[in-house]
Amino acid sequence: MKQFALLLVVFCVLSAQAAPDRTSRIINGQVAANHPSNAYIVYTREDGYGYFGGGTIISDRHILTTALIIDGFFQWDVGMGSNILSMLGFVTSRTATAHPQYNPVDRANDIGVITLPVSLVITANVAPIALPPLDSVYGYPFENEQGTIVGFGFTDAAATVKPNYLMRAYQRVTNDIDCQIYPVTAPNHFCAKDIVEGGNLCNGDLGAGFITDVHGQQTITGVASMIMDPCANSHPTAYTRVEAYRTWINTVTGV
Repeated sequence: MKQFALLLVVFCVLSAQAAPDRTSRIINGQVAANHPSNAYIVYTREDGYGYFGGGTIISDRHILTTALIIDGFFQWDVGMGSNILSMLGFVTSRTATAHPQYNPVDRANDIGVITLPVSLVITANVAPIALPPLDSVYGYPFENEQGTIVGFGFTDAAATVKPNYLMRAYQRVTNDIDCQIYPVTAPNHFCAKDIVEGGNLCNGDLGAGFITDVHGQQTITGVASMIMDPCANSHPTAYTRVEAYRTWINTVTGV
């Protein structure tokens, strides 16, 4: 297996069996206000080991995330409602759907949906975000368009204690040539990078949403799929393009 493939599967362990906490998340970001659609997901294997990543609320029952967080796992604890980690409210689900053509080797079709057992109460602190329009062919997000990314966790690779506040950074969509470092195919994936402040995701943020403006409405247009250099910014982050899977999402969720 190539070296970059090894980097893509290094996760942050939260284990009932006392595995070391190696969580890393947004670097060179800023403390963020609460993003009502943001979800923090602890996903657990049947042997008790857990990992965590990100997701985005798209309805009162559904969380959009990466297939990586779903494939091979049986329980998802979804935290919502605050920009303070210790104040999140959690809902536990054992129902999730990865895209049927998801390939864990090259991460093709890396998208999935967690279905909650109860409907969320929609408030100013917990609310779904818009999806790209059904049957859209515009290619959201556009090259050079700026998107927002948020997540909880360490702000650098050397940190040993997770910050308790949601962090935010901005990235711009790069051209498809920059994505050739990953085993992905445009237009189903796109890449984005921050060349000004160096903001980037780390492995604990896989599954987080890339949020852009579509017709004046905040919209999830990408799902964080791959990072070449965790907790660094020399390479762009690869995202699954939500627009390419809009019909599948509608089939699974009705949204």
